[in-house]
Amino acid sequence: MRTFQFFDNAGGMNLRANDLTLKNGEAEEIVNLHATTHGSWSSNNAGYVNINSTPLASGATVTSLYPYKNLLGQTFLIAVSGDKLYQFNESTGAATLLYSSLTPNRTMNFVTFQGLLIGCNGADSPIKWDGIGAVELLENWPPAVYGIDPGKPAFSEIYANRLIFSGDSDNPSMVYISELENAENFDPDYWSDSPGAVQISPGDGEKITGLKTLFLPLLNEEVLVIFKERSTYVLSGTDVDTFAVQKMSDEFGAVSHRSIVLVGNELMFLSQEGVTALSTATAQGNVTTLFLSNAIKAQIENLNRAQLSQSFAVHLRNRQEVWWFVADGSAIQNQTVLVYNYGINRIWSKRQGVIAACGCTFNGKLFTGNYQGIVQQQLKGNSYNGQPIPWIYRTGFLDFETPRLRKRIKDIQLYLKQISEVNVTVKMYWNLRRGSQNQQSRTVSLIPDSASTTYNQATYGADYYNRAGSACFSLIPAGSGQYFQMELTGNEADRPVEIEGWTITIVDGGTR
Repeated sequence: MRTFQFFDNAGGMNLRANDLTLKNGEAEEIVNLHATTHGSWSSNNAGYVNINSTPLASGATVTSLYPYKNLLGQTFLIAVSGDKLYQFNESTGAATLLYSSLTPNRTMNFVTFQGLLIGCNGADSPIKWDGIGAVELLENWPPAVYGIDPGKPAFSEIYANRLIFSGDSDNPSMVYISELENAENFDPDYWSDSPGAVQISPGDGEKITGLKTLFLPLLNEEVLVIFKERSTYVLSGTDVDTFAVQKMSDEFGAVSHRSIVLVGNELMFLSQEGVTALSTATAQGNVTTLFLSNAIKAQIENLNRAQLSQSFAVHLRNRQEVWWFVADGSAIQNQTVLVYNYGINRIWSKRQGVIAACGCTFNGKLFTGNYQGIVQQQLKGNSYNGQPIPWIYRTGFLDFETPRLRKRIKDIQLYLKQISEVNVTVKMYWNLRRGSQNQQSRTVSLIPDSASTTYNQATYGADYYNRAGSACFSLIPAGSGQYFQMELTGNEADRPVEIEGWTITIVDGGTR
């Protein structure tokens, strides 16, 4: 008789390993649960609430959200829906119309350059706003660039104190570079010290899909990383005399400008191959390529390739997580979130039931916009705006260090934190057989001890709220076999769970 403990389950999802080679702390599936630093998984505060009850722009998709801070230190949550641009109040849901002459249903990408909000969407001339007056068109666009007819840029970045535009469908390999510290002069005039535009491998059949500035610590300088569909380039230099373009890779590119985020020394982005990173965290200061999503390769392969251009990422610094919102299978909307926790073992989990066309963090909170004109605050409450949150934790098949031995289970002790009255369904399987005729199912009901629970009470320095005691449940599955799997599920509103772990005591039953 042997007892195995499973209290450090911080290995995250591993879909690349086969069922028999997952480590004890890894899982086949983790849905709508977040990791804690002590190895448990919690659904607490995994919900969302709708901020506005009336859809923006007659129910059109909320295509853009952006946090803007002007030179006076005023902060605004900017929202775009239909053909309108709004200042959105994240507390009341009130929307103040700022501009109403946009091409409908276009994603607008924003940057803040010297306190000025600048937006472009690939269909209209770029716009600007200082947070005080009216929204206006950016002056002097299009520029007079010799030999080309500039169109409408779709996204932008700041590099070397210049505004950078790209995503022009009329010139898909063009990067437009402004005058130094002047967002409204792109003319290639010697006296203005502006190169105007740079072509990136024109004629290669690829369009530019994204831009991001990356700092190289060893050289103490920045470079502009230019992504195409399946290749990557670097623009270095600070002026027309030193600008130079080098090809970094012809194996991977970014699927969208919005899928790129900078985390420390790593530039993370979604490519056709999966979540990829360019890192400068080496002693030599070289830029190296890391493939971050190998553990969830099966999930990456199931993404809808036709919709990846609509994917986007949000960096949640306070949680040390990056969320990629993507479309799965045949879905045409982003309805799956791939959650990468770089603070805890670089692990993966996922969220479902969150359907979002755009998102951003504002004042430390995560906001998303859906396809019905509603802005939602994520990670708030324990329901999906009043509806249940379905969650799953499924282990791999466990051999208990003796794969050739048949065994039976004398006892399973399941430990749950006492944070709410919640029902947990436990399904158990033997020998790789998951059919309904092979599963055993038990429901355990947690009723917190009123003396130990502190539901919804914050504790300074804790990972999450609810520093309550633990409850232990005994389970004795029938049958025997060489491999055993356990799946924990729940589907309730306002009844969060935290799975602290379990112990399994087995009795060896002989060789088969």
